Amino acid sequence: MSKTRVAVIGAGGIAGAHLRAYAAESQHCEIVGIADVDGGAAEARAAEYGGQAFTDGVTMLEQLQPDAVSICTPPKFRIPFVEAAAKHGIAVLCEKPPARTLAETQAIVDAMRGGLLQFAFCHRFHPPLNTAQDLIRSGKLGELVQIENRFAFRFARAGNSWFTDPEIAGGGILIDTLVHSIDIFRALSGQEIEAAQAVLSSTLPIKVEDSASLLVRSSGGVLGTLNCSWVTPVADSFVRIHGSEGQAVIDYKASAGLRYQLADDAAWTETQIDAPDRFARQAAHFLDCVAGKTSPLVSGEDGLAVMRVIESAYESAGVRR
Repeated sequence: MSKTRVAVIGAGGIAGAHLRAYAAESQHCEIVGIADVDGGAAEARAAEYGGQAFTDGVTMLEQLQPDAVSICTPPKFRIPFVEAAAKHGIAVLCEKPPARTLAETQAIVDAMRGGLLQFAFCHRFHPPLNTAQDLIRSGKLGELVQIENRFAFRFARAGNSWFTDPEIAGGGILIDTLVHSIDIFRALSGQEIEAAQAVLSSTLPIKVEDSASLLVRSSGGVLGTLNCSWVTPVADSFVRIHGSEGQAVIDYKASAGLRYQLADDAAWTETQIDAPDRFARQAAHFLDCVAGKTSPLVSGEDGLAVMRVIESAYESAGVRR
């Protein structure tokens, strides 16, 4: 059985996560090309993972015509690569956020009509989150009432990174990190978000927000409080799920995958989950999609749904984009 020929556009940090995940699936795929405007970075990645190095992603796709490509560039630069992939029938795994705006996300989705597109909301493949989904579906937690989420860390490069350039990134931490929180809320609730109100702040001398809080309500009345920050280094990263009959917690820093406590329980139940990391599971799923074994868990429509909330959140905070 022939291996899926995979290429990666971008050679930065997130591209490294994709490359490591593909390398772990070497029995199913072969890395044939890596492109980056920094030729040295592309060559270094190619030396480590194999494949040819390019300085232009479109040229790479035209010359190699791989079966699949991960697009790991900053949001501003993705559309031409998506269009080139669509032209040659190449499956696309596109990093988050899908784009800078809803309109650009729509352009990506439209370009890939009839093709295979998956957005890289990697937390969908986080084993404890999948366990939480099963717990919710089982009914043990009762009716879902509220979901809390926080992702926070110190972003040391904030002052000199494209992540804080709104022209390249589309915004700050809200669009960079809270996209994950929005997708997690949708995955756990199984419902669309119909109302969103954001408040933003920045303590760093940058052009975008470095902290954000978002209050959301789903179509079925589930409430969410989603928080993130680049400037609170001593912080938890968690998802807390409140139901009418119990509570569950995904703690990204704890050894336990997930813990839960039901209304009549005297203590928490700890679940240990031994499974590949979310990037490895995301890559394996994408390769299965390319092989025709399944359909993308995170589709173009999911990307559009998340970006609708992002647009609404920025609008609610008075940010013109």
